[in-house]
Order: sequence, then C-alpha cells, then structure tokens
Amino acid sequence: MSRIDPGFASEIKKYGAKDFSACFNCGNCTAVCGLTDKNANFPRMFIRQGMLGQQEEILQSRELWLCYACGDCSETCPRQAGPGDYMAAMRRYAIASYEPTGLTRLMFKSNPGFIVLTLLFALLLGFFLFTLKPDHEVSRWLFTILPYAVIHKMGLVIFSITGLSVAWGVVAMVLKLSKTNDIKEKSNGNWVSSLLKIGNEIATMDRYKTCDKEEDSFWKNKTAAVQPWFVHWSIMWGFIGLLVATVLDFILKDPETKIWWPSRIIGTIAGLLLVYGTSLAINYRLKKVTKAYSETRLADWTFLWFLWVAGITGFWLEISVALNANYLFNHIVLLIHTIVSMELVLLFAFSKFAHAFYRPLALFFYFRKDQQAKK
Repeated sequence: MSRIDPGFASEIKKYGAKDFSACFNCGNCTAVCGLTDKNANFPRMFIRQGMLGQQEEILQSRELWLCYACGDCSETCPRQAGPGDYMAAMRRYAIASYEPTGLTRLMFKSNPGFIVLTLLFALLLGFFLFTLKPDHEVSRWLFTILPYAVIHKMGLVIFSITGLSVAWGVVAMVLKLSKTNDIKEKSNGNWVSSLLKIGNEIATMDRYKTCDKEEDSFWKNKTAAVQPWFVHWSIMWGFIGLLVATVLDFILKDPETKIWWPSRIIGTIAGLLLVYGTSLAINYRLKKVTKAYSETRLADWTFLWFLWVAGITGFWLEISVALNANYLFNHIVLLIHTIVSMELVLLFAFSKFAHAFYRPLALFFYFRKDQQAKK
C-alpha cells in the first residue's frame, strides 16, 4: 500500500474533479452503475483512495478504465460530489502520470498551457508540411528565413517524441497493472479469450450499451443511433476508417484513379461516421442534455472540434478532387485538413485521445483477472 497523502485531493481537482470530499460513502454511485460488479466497486472505492492520496493503488487499478462516463452516478449523488467527473479526472491524471514529457500534465491542468501548445504544434506542422513541397512559392519564402533541413528535421523529431511517448506510456501502464497481484494470473491460455472480449467490445460497445438503462434515464427510450454509446462508436470507427484509408491511399494510390478507388470509399464511409458522431457529441455538449454533457473541459472541446474539422475538410477535398477544382481556396483547405489531422496524431499521446490504447490494455488485464476469479 502506498503512503497516505491528503494533499493529493487538491491535485486531482486540477484535472476536473469537483468537491468529492463531500462524499459520505453512501455507496449510491456504485449501486446505480451498470458496469460495477463485486470485484469492481467504483466510483466509491476511488473516491476513498483519492481522499487518502493512494496514488499507486489508483494507477495500478484496471477498474479505473471500466467507466464510460455516462454520468448516472453524478445524476443520483445525494451530496453533489460529482463521482462521474471524479472518475474522468482520475483517468486524466493516470494518462498524465504514464506520459513522460510532462506535456499531458500541462495540457490537462492549464487551459492557457493547452492553447499555447496546440497553436505551437499547428505552427510547427504547417512549417513541416511546406518541406514536403519545397518548390512552392510560400516554401521558398519560408526557407529564406529558416533552412529546409532545420524545419524538416524539427518535424521528424516531434513525431519521434510522440512515438516514444506512446511506447513509454504503454510500458509504464503495463508495469503498473502487472503489480496488482490480488489474483494470480499465471494461466497460459486465457489471454486469447481476453483478446476476443476486447475485440468484441471495440466492435460492438456491448459494455457501454449497459449504461443509461435505468427507467428514468434520459436515453432510455431513445433510438440507438443517438445514444452515447453509438456516438462514441461512430467517432472511434470513423477515425480508424480514415486512418486505414489514408494508409491505403499512400501505399496503393493510382494517379489515374479518382473517386471510386477503394481507399476513397472507405474514407467516405468513415468520414460520414466521424462527422455524424462528432456533430452529435458537440450538440449534446452545447445543449447540456444530461449532467454528463453539462461540463466539458477545453481539451475535450478542442479534440471534438479537431475531429469535426478533419471530417468536414476531408469531404470538401473529396468533392474538389471529383470536380477537378484546382483553386487556391482548396489548397488552403488542404493545408488546414492536413495540419489538423497530423495534430490529432501528435496529440494522441498527450490528450484524452490516449484512452484509445489505455482502455483496451486495462480491459485485457481486467478480463484475465475476471477469468481467473471464476476458476
């Protein structure tokens, strides 16, 4: 057990937690959560650990990543302690703890710091993109101020740091989760079953679907296409699809091919999913339809808008290519689209986006533990 640190509570509040010290441990949040079982009594367990400052226990927990932030616990909390916000803040803290450069910590805790870093990344990416077309008029002007080699190498260094940060974060998380030895995990076969469960969750969001099932839930009688789980699913698969389409386009692109090349078809379908999901997510936050959507941090807003802009500009370029519209404005849109898309990749290790690999990793450890418990 890690040492007790009462000052840790004030640190967590910087990541978005409310006054969780108001919690009197009634257990209502745990009882109402559809994802909690006897082996995962969150959020109550984590609130207690946060009050005591048990940082190691928090970082070593698989259950921290089982929560999908549906907000049911916050809706029913009699003390307005915001357990849902607290769980989200804890995940931000965990991401910042795994990431080695300190950029994530700055971006989550400081809005000015987040804005400065985001704009700096955009500026550097813009410079880097000009090195890909050195004969462009703007490129030649830029290279009179900063040498080509300096800009190009600077871009490569930034992407290398991002890749190393991702690798470091994954290794750090594995080491933390591996320290949890309440149940021995020495089986040689159940990892296959665990991987299959993770694949099923990514493909169907089955666990997420169990949220918002209460009779008085805002989403109870809403069609699946507008429920939070499908919004999340659309954004996730939209981004994955666009990434796959980009890779295929880069590897297999035929100069004579226009709109019907397979990568374009995949990109179009994925783009529709991305724009649909992000549009609903933005709309829900603007209208504050539930408590879970009533408070959104700047980093989350920026992430959503980046995804939305990437999708919209992608469609604009798709239409421009189909119409062979070679105008200056379309080149500007291409620059914006590329900078935003590359910035999303760069921010992968330093933002909420990192949960895309942290959550499946935690689920893998959790499913292995769950299987061992059933033996």
